[in-house]
Parts: sequence; C-alpha cells; structure tokens
Amino acid sequence: MTETTTGTREPEAAMATGPLAGLRIVDLTLAMAGPLSTQRLADMGAEVIKIEGPERPDFTRNSPMADIYLGGEAIPYLTLNRNKKSLALDLKSDTGREVLYRLVRTADAVVQNFRPGVAGRLGIDHETLAGIKPDLVYVSISGYGDEGPMVARPGQDLLVQAFSGLTWNAGAEDALPHPSPVYMIDVMASHLASEGVLAGILQRLRTGRGCEVKVSLLGAALEVQIQELSTYLTTGRHAPRGSQPYASTWMEPPYGIYRTSDGWLAIAQSSLTAIAEVVGSEELARLAKEKPSDPEDRDGINAWRDRIYPVVAEAIAGWHTNDAVEALFAAGVWSGPVNDYAAVRDHPQFSSYFVSYEHPRAGLMTTTAPAIRFSTDPAPTITGAPHLGQHTPEILSDLGYSPAERDELVRSGAAA
Repeated sequence: MTETTTGTREPEAAMATGPLAGLRIVDLTLAMAGPLSTQRLADMGAEVIKIEGPERPDFTRNSPMADIYLGGEAIPYLTLNRNKKSLALDLKSDTGREVLYRLVRTADAVVQNFRPGVAGRLGIDHETLAGIKPDLVYVSISGYGDEGPMVARPGQDLLVQAFSGLTWNAGAEDALPHPSPVYMIDVMASHLASEGVLAGILQRLRTGRGCEVKVSLLGAALEVQIQELSTYLTTGRHAPRGSQPYASTWMEPPYGIYRTSDGWLAIAQSSLTAIAEVVGSEELARLAKEKPSDPEDRDGINAWRDRIYPVVAEAIAGWHTNDAVEALFAAGVWSGPVNDYAAVRDHPQFSSYFVSYEHPRAGLMTTTAPAIRFSTDPAPTITGAPHLGQHTPEILSDLGYSPAERDELVRSGAAA
C-alpha cells in the first residue's frame, strides 16, 4: 500500500503543490457531491477554504457509515474534506457575511450546493457575490436544476436514481428495480462541478470575465444513461425487463453476474459461442444460433434473451471463479471476479490507489488516493480533514483582521 505520512502536522504547515497551486476556492458545500468536488480541486493543489456554521456544520461530521467513528470523527467527513482549511462563520449574521465577502474578493471560485433559494436568502447568491468580485467563477450544484416541479424536492442520490429511470435498467421483470449501492450520482455530479470550476477559470483567463456554472444531480444521472436514453428518445424503443436478472436490460446477454462454486463471476460483452466452447455447453452453442434475425421481433428477441441466463448460470456454477476467469480470458471472453472489500484491499492491483496518513483525532486513516495523477506532482501531500474552525484565526489574519477584530468576531459568534 502506498503510504504518505504527514504525522500530526496541522494542514497549514504543508506547502501547496500540484497544478492548481495558487488558486483559492471558497467551499460552501455539504453532504457529498459538493465536498468531493472541492476536495478534488484541493488534491490538485488549490487552497480550498470550507465555510461551516459554528452551530450547524456540514452534517457529515456526524453521519457515520455503518455507525463507525474514528476517534469521534465520522469517516464520510474525513474522506470528503482532506487538504482543506476550515473557517467557521455564521452566514446568517451581518458580520459573518462581511467576512465571507472579504474572502470572496480574494477567491477564484465559489462552489455551493444549498437548496434553490437558500443562497439568495443568505445574500451569497451569484448576483451578490459577482457584484463584489466581477470575475468570480460561481458554481451551483442542485438536485433537479432551478426550474420545474421538482425544484424544491430533496436532491438525494437514491431518489434521483429512481426518478431518472436509472434503477429500471437492470434486473428481472417481476423483481425490484436495481439501485446502485453507492452514491454514484453524487460522484458524477462532483465531477461536473469540478470541470465547471476549471472551465470557468480557463474562460476567465482568456476573457477576463467571471461566470455562473450550474450542474445538477439529475443532469448527472441523465448523462450516465446517455446511450440508453438517446436510443429510447430517438427510436421510442425501450429495453424491457425480462424474466432473468441481467445486469442491464440494454446489453446483449449474458451480460450479468453468475454464481460459481466459490464465489461470483461477472461476464460483460461476450460471444455466446466462445463461452459455450469453454464450458462445453451444446445447449448454449445452439442458443447462440437461434437469436431471431428480425430486429422488429421484440417478443422473440426477449424470449430468446430469457433462455440464456439459466443456461450460462448452470454451466458456470461448477467452476472455481479464478479457473473460469482464466479459461474465459484465453477464449477472448470479457469476465472477472466479483470482489468484496477484503479482496480489494489485498489485491496488488489496488496498491497505488490507496493512501494512509495520521489524523490528529482519528489516528491512522486509510482512504482512496487522488484519482488524477500529474507528472509534475507525483507524490502530493495529503493532509487530513480539518477540525471545525481550525483555520479561522489564520484565514482572518490573512484577510487583514487585527487580533482585536478577530477576538470580537469570535466573541459575537459570527466566527468560531
């Protein structure tokens, strides 16, 4: 496992490296999509200053996965806010907003994911902040966009998966729709937001103008389905759910997951004839030749699809997973094992994809390494997620507040 050790140093002790060093991002986000987006920018070297309310910080600080804490710290917060600084401000107070306004004058971009209307009520919307810094790049992440009947609804990953049609694209006809077990839409939206920040800054370098960038979880969910949706929207043809639990209703069988004698096996786009030769199944070889030739024969094609899964499942059931993978690979069949997290941890392929560091409260923290690598910054410094308000004195000082003014901000509750 690749290990970067920063000991118990405070994050500000490390010099910024990476291609975005020198950029300052104001992070007004919470939950996952926004914090992951700004963390990605911080991993690339940007100075990311996370603003949290002294009394109501990002709720992921107290939202553990499976009720697991490390040294009193919730892992979701630790893993979505590394390499950032924390400035605790009450944005409902006039003095707290004035601190934010002064910070925005020094920033390159602001990223926020408040529900529609909240930023305006707080006086931190695009129009207000662009009036303070005209060349600001302002990125908003919403659940469903800023118009339409769903605007006020909660933009939560599972709900957006279901609403966007994504969960209907796998599984059997009479079974439950298949949601992703991870927050895949949040992750996709986080990438869109990061790209929006970078594109906005590049545009500003060329034109001198700032801009507002809008992305949504719903837009991310639709982009994930771009091939399937485009097929349906253009032709009106929907891929029906059959009687068998394929991984995708849109893909040619045997696309899916099958039980082996010691685990599970995933089979992707593959030749039925090749699989039949490997497993010695005359029935599967026959089925490969029996696909209806008329693309308009939807009933016939669906009936043919439903016959394949149980035949492949029976043929694979007696194999050891690794033996099946090797035999199928030799025949040009795309397949692979279904790993649990223990297998992921121990497999050498993943060694460079994890990073460990010491967190002052949580102790040794192991997480995913930055997903984008740069030859100019091959070993970026990793600093742990900050304590609430950890960098308030440093940032206020940087903004020109005197010690007496800093003390008064804290005393009044505008900062913490």
